[in-house]
Amino acid sequence: MRESRFLFALSLVFLLFSCKEDDVAPPSPVVDQLKITMQPFYGASPLSLEQVVLTPEGYKVQFTGLKCYFTSLKNGSKTLTQAALYDFAENGTLVTQVDGKPSDFASLAGFLGVDPSYNHSDPSAFPNENPLNIMIANDMHWDWNPGYIFLKVEAKVDTLDDGIDNFNHFVVFHVGSDQIIQPLSFSSLNWSNTGNGIHSLALKVDLLKFLQNGSNSLDLKTEYTSHNMSGQEAISLKVIEQFKNAISLY
Repeated sequence: MRESRFLFALSLVFLLFSCKEDDVAPPSPVVDQLKITMQPFYGASPLSLEQVVLTPEGYKVQFTGLKCYFTSLKNGSKTLTQAALYDFAENGTLVTQVDGKPSDFASLAGFLGVDPSYNHSDPSAFPNENPLNIMIANDMHWDWNPGYIFLKVEAKVDTLDDGIDNFNHFVVFHVGSDQIIQPLSFSSLNWSNTGNGIHSLALKVDLLKFLQNGSNSLDLKTEYTSHNMSGQEAISLKVIEQFKNAISLY
């Protein structure tokens, strides 16, 4: 009899525990993140790679590559990110996405290009996830001239108005040196809450403005290449200045 009562009690305990719902872990707190994007435009219209547009001189042009570094993005003493690598062909409009609160970054200042304080650092010494690490930088670092390429703009141009599409004139701007780095600043920023703790800031770069900004213009028929070689200092500076001045809040 005593044994039966013991077995009954044991069965009851087992039943109670087997029916108990599994403990549900509390949801992880949402971490605020700040995301910056940059959409290429051509005048008033968004631009995609390989899209045919007309230069101010009337040439047909297809932009085939847009890459650049943004570094030391800060608001005062608060750093948003040390470095961001924009690669429109590989990553679309994404510039960077990092942990941060929009209230800490009502303004941003930094560089188009790589901050001179680490432009000539060993690219393999940066953490693996850092855009300055050689595995991420890849062809945005010159091994023959220690330092990073700040900006790449590549395109194909048809310079003949003969009714035949022949994009055989290649534009290759690969520029970068401490002397041509461009300061950037944006104020009164409006971070848009896009859900899941993500707050987004949209930039745009107008490649029509890159080619012609008031009295400053780039004629892709005669100004079409730079690799920071000796004698190319003027065109390299012009290219990065024009690109910087084509960037604005979207």
